[in-house]
Amino acid sequence: MQKECHKNCKCTIRPSKKREAVCTGRDLHYIPQFPDEIISVIMSGTNLTYIDKNGFQNLTYIRLKELTLDNNLITFIHEHSFVNLKFLDSLRIFQETNLDVNVIKASVGKMKTRNLRSLYFQNNNWLSFPVDMFSSFSYSEIRTIRIKATVLAVIFAIIIKCQTNIKNYLYLWRINHNRRKGYLPLQEADDFEYHAFVVYCDADRHWVHQKLLKKLEQDEGMKLCIHHRDFEIGESITANINNYLEKSWKVVVILSNDFAKSEWCQWEVDVVQERRRRYGRDVFLLIMLKNIDSKHMTNQLRALLDSASSLKYPMGVGEELFWTAAVETLRKPLGHPPTALL
Repeated sequence: MQKECHKNCKCTIRPSKKREAVCTGRDLHYIPQFPDEIISVIMSGTNLTYIDKNGFQNLTYIRLKELTLDNNLITFIHEHSFVNLKFLDSLRIFQETNLDVNVIKASVGKMKTRNLRSLYFQNNNWLSFPVDMFSSFSYSEIRTIRIKATVLAVIFAIIIKCQTNIKNYLYLWRINHNRRKGYLPLQEADDFEYHAFVVYCDADRHWVHQKLLKKLEQDEGMKLCIHHRDFEIGESITANINNYLEKSWKVVVILSNDFAKSEWCQWEVDVVQERRRRYGRDVFLLIMLKNIDSKHMTNQLRALLDSASSLKYPMGVGEELFWTAAVETLRKPLGHPPTALL
């Protein structure tokens, strides 16, 4: 049976117009049902105050793509209220001055829709903003996030605190941009015994074995060459390095202060640079595990960092994005044109 438009709503369903419903009036205190053709709902100036787990239930009966909550009296939105809006493409929250930003963070964080592409927040009087507001989304899920805050310093603080994640995001975007342009690879990973040869110092062994191997080998199915595990007993170190480099498609370098202080690691840097000269900068994945002090920064390391972009390993927020970028870099075919340093 065709559902009628609520008396407080104006529904436009003509083919030449946007199929939307605009609902207003303080006597409206819930979200009503809408005709099946509606794909956009605007709740503006209503008496909506408390949206429980099933508060958006009537919106699940239509293919809702856009939802706008504007100048209502909302004080609470249940963290699972958005979960079933599986067609939602755009969410706008404007002038909801009674709504705490942490309530929105909890409910937005539970959204699992793959269609969601845009989030807009404006004039909500949020004087603080969680830096991990959107940590549950990967870069590929959200294309647009627009925030107009009362205090511009809030946005500046987010940029400062998230600069590592922003850098990793841009790095990953450039990889996918080059891939979409259709550049052809020169060699494939299947041509080699190992996906990558890992260069690291002994002080960082725990991270390599517990984090890197678990993620790339166990979770992603790659085969890495680790000298503590794979080098042949009885062969010299230099012979092992040269031999296993030739068996490896790419090179992962784990950078840290301890790495910079090791003369042996400096020698390995010189060796792997020859691989870059032969195959280009895409042969490298440089991971800045810990910042290197200026007094330990050598000419070899500067040359290495100048030769390829690096990813900085974040602690906590942004770690999932880091691993996504790292995996994309290791799977990226050789032969792409250089990616500009960030």
